Amino acid sequence: MSVKIRSKKLSKGIESLYLDIYNSGVRHYEFLNIKITPKDKNKQEKRLIAENIRATRELELISKGTSYIPRHLKDINFFLFAENYINNYRCKDVRMIEHSIAKFKKCIDNEKLKISDITTSLMLKYKDYLVYDAGLTGETPHNYFTRFKKILKSAKVEGYFDKLPTEDIIFSKPHRNDTVKKEVLTAEEIAVLADTFCGNDGVKRAFLFSCYTSLGLAEIIDLKWANIQNGRLRTIRKKTGEEINNRLTPTALSFLGERGSRNSYIFNLRNISQTSVNKDIRYWVQRAKIDKHITFYCGRHTFACLLLMAGANLKTVADAMGHTSTKSTLKYLNYVQKLQDDAIDRLPEIKYLN
Repeated sequence: MSVKIRSKKLSKGIESLYLDIYNSGVRHYEFLNIKITPKDKNKQEKRLIAENIRATRELELISKGTSYIPRHLKDINFFLFAENYINNYRCKDVRMIEHSIAKFKKCIDNEKLKISDITTSLMLKYKDYLVYDAGLTGETPHNYFTRFKKILKSAKVEGYFDKLPTEDIIFSKPHRNDTVKKEVLTAEEIAVLADTFCGNDGVKRAFLFSCYTSLGLAEIIDLKWANIQNGRLRTIRKKTGEEINNRLTPTALSFLGERGSRNSYIFNLRNISQTSVNKDIRYWVQRAKIDKHITFYCGRHTFACLLLMAGANLKTVADAMGHTSTKSTLKYLNYVQKLQDDAIDRLPEIKYLN
């Protein structure tokens, strides 16, 4: 019995690795989809992946049914494994898998993460990040998490896991018309936040400005004074490419501070991670004694709901939010309707006597 790594020379000096497996008098080959180019900077690590697969196959032949995972399998860099997985992935949802890994990188902030470091608690952290801190809406958090699990399942097949770290995690798929929940501030709560100390004044001003303008963190970071002209905000929403052209109230203008040069950035947030921004907001909200899970993206939710409660129609709100259609705006209308229903339910009960 033997399992050996072989290589096949391709054009332009590219080397393709495969396994030569001989067992019980039968020889077969397993192509690994690992290709090494002459200028490849990750030659050593790719060969290590191939060796790990070889060792796994050898272990499978020696002792089937055991849960033993060799130490050298556990030391593989997860992001290198994920990169190799994507390079050999052929389905149409490859971009979504790439985005799921990008969000995972931001959540974990550790490019040296090993496969053995991926635990159930870490995946729960990633799940919460997608839902609350990644600036995602609708079904996107669930879709990213589902795509990410494909990489973990591939790692399990290769012998890196005995049990998937996501096996006991339930992540229900939301309904398309779900209303926003507990992620909207009332006008009174915004006023309380404005009067409450925040550890980062830039984050405070930027978030309050978001509540009055619909801008997300991506737009806030790149916002320049050239975008503010004659009391109006004109910019492009990064996610949809739609123009945002909103009138600014005196309160919204007050959050901007002293006007700078045309091409200077308004908010000094370019060197702060999204995780740090949301951490500042979380502590700020706690100091204000507001019992809600608030992240920067909640500013958009708040702006939309406040407009609807002020009597704006759905099309007006969709335009102000930079939505491509009113379909994405419906969830805010559902939320406002629920607030109205809750208020009616709280009306005092009286008994009418003739």
